[in-house]
Amino acid sequence: MNNPQKRRSKRGFTIIELLIAVSVIGLMAAMAVPTFLKVTRNSRAASFARDIRTLSAATETYIMESGLWPPDTSSGVSPSEMAGYFSERFFETKTPMGGNWDFEQFDSGITSGVGVDSPTLLEEDILKADAIIDDGSLSSGQFRKIADGRYYWVIAD
Repeated sequence: MNNPQKRRSKRGFTIIELLIAVSVIGLMAAMAVPTFLKVTRNSRAASFARDIRTLSAATETYIMESGLWPPDTSSGVSPSEMAGYFSERFFETKTPMGGNWDFEQFDSGITSGVGVDSPTLLEEDILKADAIIDDGSLSSGQFRKIADGRYYWVIAD
């Protein structure tokens, strides 16, 4: 006698097995996403810190060679006087923090500075960059918040 139930082999997954597999994958994703976001924000802060140091060094070189402060231009517009000190294309792209690069001259309580206007990241991320390049406080040191949504490396007070 042939019993059809004995010959039938088990193929595929049961709904319970699928639910367990999907749940495990969901839990792993829930643990990985916050870590990925934190690493991304930290790398953007480090990249911004590197870029602001590069711009400030180029600006200080310009000041020593010309005896002049870089002119105050609109955000995201590279002063023509600074040609050759850094790439105009670099200056006119968004910063790693979002927002635009900007030079400031005799405004917001400083004589000269270079920084970011209207960054898209949170202030806590900007504080991370400050901790890398300065004293970790946006109210003191060379890198500071000079107005709402404006964070600058102060070259001269």
